[in-house]
Amino acid sequence: MLSLCICLTSLLAQENKEPHSAKKASTLSAILPGAGQVYNHQAWKIPIIYAGAGAVTYFAVTNYKNAIKFKTEYYNRIENNDADLLADYTKYSDESILSLYDAYNKNFQLSIVIGAAVYLLNIVDAMVYGHLYEFDIDDNLSAKISPFYLPPTSFNTHQIGLSLSIKLK
Repeated sequence: MLSLCICLTSLLAQENKEPHSAKKASTLSAILPGAGQVYNHQAWKIPIIYAGAGAVTYFAVTNYKNAIKFKTEYYNRIENNDADLLADYTKYSDESILSLYDAYNKNFQLSIVIGAAVYLLNIVDAMVYGHLYEFDIDDNLSAKISPFYLPPTSFNTHQIGLSLSIKLK
């Protein structure tokens, strides 16, 4: 997967000698998560993106299977279908089974929302770094702070102006 992303972005970079584009980075990440990060030369983020997506997928599938299991168990109890009841949950009341179903269903829905957030964060990360790609980060950063005195004017003789001037380089 990583080699496909690297190959795709290197071909795009070789064909067009265009300036770096945040729109292109976000579009690539929307099509294939992690491709925008490769385009931005941040391939180290790809395992993080896919680990997050894998974890969310695992929890979504697990919670969905358990929600379906308890929903089926609850319906079997209501319909007095004793043949299909789960042996491990015979001591649980109907309300407890329904509560378990509700909990797993809510966790499944939460997993879907978190999955969408991981996908959107992937796109936003590619877009933000795409904008900051050509930002100059120089070791020669300095600040010059100097006082500034504003003498009274003919219109305003009672107030004196004092301020600080800060110049960042």
